[in-house]
Amino acid sequence: MFQIQAPILIVPAAEAKLALGVHVRVAALAAYREIALAAKGLEIAHLQFVFRGLTLAVCSRVRRDGIVEIEMGLGDPRLPKSSFTAAQMRQAEAASRARARVDAARRGRPARVH
Repeated sequence: MFQIQAPILIVPAAEAKLALGVHVRVAALAAYREIALAAKGLEIAHLQFVFRGLTLAVCSRVRRDGIVEIEMGLGDPRLPKSSFTAAQMRQAEAASRARARVDAARRGRPARVH
């Protein structure tokens, strides 16, 4: 068995960088670990977790060049620890658009007369 080092680009938001201070690199590693433990792939639309008492929210994607990019910001402690993938987000958006089309079609139909 052996280990490899792969480039992972971390993009901390200004408020997260300020709040984390010198711990920003350790928080970035924790973010990567949380993404891995979520076991939903590397493209996460939203994942929230607590790091040293601070709620962080991250999203990740695989860039065209194959590098994993993780954006890290402050989360909302009132929300539960949660995650959903980019694919789940796309599915939810498609379902929402379909519902909107159905609703629009219903509103456009004349009322039935019995």
